[in-house]
Amino acid sequence: MDDLDRPVKTAHVALYGKNGPRAAGGGVLLTGERVLTCAHVINQVLGRHSFSQDRPARIGDVVQGLSLALPGITSTERFAAALEGWFPAHRTDGAPAQDGDAEWCGDLALLRIVNGPLLPDAPPDVGRCRVGSVTYAWFGSGAPSTIVAAVAQGVTNRWIVLDCPTSAQSIVEGYSGSPLWDREQQQVVGLLVSRRGQRAFAVPVWNVLSLLRTQSADRSAIMPAVLTKDSRRAALTQQLLGPLRVCLTSAEHRSECAEHLGRELELPGVPTTTSHEWFARMALSRPRGVPTLLALLHAFAATEDDRRSVRTTALHTTADQFLTACEHRELLDLLSGPVPSPQRAAAKALAFGPSLAALDWPKAIALLECYQSRYGKVPHLLRVIEFAAAHTAVVDIRHALYAWNDAVARRLGLAESLREHRAQARESVDGAVTAPLVQLQLWRAVGTETFTAVMHASDADGSVIHHETHDRPMPLRTLLTELAAVLETIAQRSAPGALPIIECFVPPSELDLPVDQWVYQVDDLFPAVLGQDFLCVLRCPELRRPAFLPELRYRWQALLSGRTAVLSRHDPAIQERGAASPICAVALACPPSELVRLRVIALAVGVPGVVWLRSTADGFKADELAELTQGLAPHELPRRVYEARLRSGLGAGADAVGTRLALVWDRPDGVPQTLQLSDPTL
Repeated sequence: MDDLDRPVKTAHVALYGKNGPRAAGGGVLLTGERVLTCAHVINQVLGRHSFSQDRPARIGDVVQGLSLALPGITSTERFAAALEGWFPAHRTDGAPAQDGDAEWCGDLALLRIVNGPLLPDAPPDVGRCRVGSVTYAWFGSGAPSTIVAAVAQGVTNRWIVLDCPTSAQSIVEGYSGSPLWDREQQQVVGLLVSRRGQRAFAVPVWNVLSLLRTQSADRSAIMPAVLTKDSRRAALTQQLLGPLRVCLTSAEHRSECAEHLGRELELPGVPTTTSHEWFARMALSRPRGVPTLLALLHAFAATEDDRRSVRTTALHTTADQFLTACEHRELLDLLSGPVPSPQRAAAKALAFGPSLAALDWPKAIALLECYQSRYGKVPHLLRVIEFAAAHTAVVDIRHALYAWNDAVARRLGLAESLREHRAQARESVDGAVTAPLVQLQLWRAVGTETFTAVMHASDADGSVIHHETHDRPMPLRTLLTELAAVLETIAQRSAPGALPIIECFVPPSELDLPVDQWVYQVDDLFPAVLGQDFLCVLRCPELRRPAFLPELRYRWQALLSGRTAVLSRHDPAIQERGAASPICAVALACPPSELVRLRVIALAVGVPGVVWLRSTADGFKADELAELTQGLAPHELPRRVYEARLRSGLGAGADAVGTRLALVWDRPDGVPQTLQLSDPTL
């Protein structure tokens, strides 16, 4: 039978980091060697903010750190890509798009494949999307199993509005830039761009190309002429003029601000009369000029709304720096003293962040500034400084680093958010996790024993041992073979008596997945069972209510003084906040009909440890679970579960309690953000 999707599969392009295992998004091969994709996908590949306005390379130059694959033509090769057109996301008034915007324009980029293979003679047809039609898209990697069916609920000149009411898979991060395929009409009708909640949005490709055809006879140019008129300098000037006009409303304010700016940026001279355009021009002509100017404007803002606007602009104006010139000088001076190396601080602060191998602090700062967090979260650099300060032995330097971080966070409006990172950094000093750690995030293909997965292993000191992403489903046996190799490496590097922890991140629907009973090494006499050889726990961040995260942190810190509750029914005491002796662990010795409800409540309100029995329909043995956990201190729960699992493998029956124990043990930190394949922003 003919493959009805063959035309779009041969035109599907996958975008990767230079050596990254996981596709960041997709693109569509249009004519010649040109690829149309989303600007924000390229930004994300390069570790920049999604709405960064800076071109990632000069027009015609190769984009460093980006590679392309053509999964429908050649499955293994990667190719370099040159930039031919850049039109980042912007508002209808021309200002750059910002977090929280409901709609925006643009968000497109044109690439040229460098030294690519022989490509199809003709690209797929391009057409208009029909309201009510079923369209199809694939994950950026082009894997066949990632196909999504989406219904076009509305079509405008700017957007195609999509829902996935009947598809088993929803449109998530990694689908951005992929072509939207009308199978019935055999046409590409859109380019996936964004998502809000369960609804996705695409750019109508027909509108992009029709505008081109009215302006150019060269159809291979693909991008409308208006896209090439945009320049980085013009876009940044426009972005700066807004806060300048709001904050510097008088000649006196402009004169005073100009004097400060000249001193901060070491300008050779400052004119007596200055315009708003002069400030923008000076800021763009000096290193760290833009963040320095915006920091000064914050002091001249008259209202809180004006200050909030300046802070937002400061976070998102430039892609590669947000520290002012003064802040940068002060930080370099502080880090010249006896502080941990950037490699050590980043290993503890950013389990999945950029590699800082062999970098000194000045180079590490430059790299970390490029990795700005999205949506108002604390930037990577500030988090690393928190961990560096926490692990600095000299008290005066530690306090000075804290004060520096506090000042920068206040300027950016992130003072409240920084508190959580400081608490996590201090917990890391106390050695909350002192054993080697394997983090395994799993997504099971519906009705199968195949999984997509992310596997990350680190030593007791936080140094990374292994990191691998599998965005194509693979059999469980293959996954366990790789896991066995990682565990063997850990065994060789571990101190005597160390019991490695295996954290399995699962979605709510998979909390009864028997990961602790998986045989990771097959042997007729001594099969290696995961939960009997290692301390194996579950984690389910999706069930943690954000409002209760401070409570989760409080209970975690109170593990030694808290208590374990054995519940046969709902007890309101588990919802009490700030209790002197909080419930830090729960054993669900309840009827099967109550299990799921009580489990969700306990996890939502911030109880770190929740243990129950899987497969309880044939008699749930509440008394045995109660006996196992009664009077147990919360911090002893993981070890007690491990010992029960170990006993179940030494001659006990298959129905022994130890073979059925499931344990969620959720720490308030260490949730790997880059593992969120299922639900990030496109």
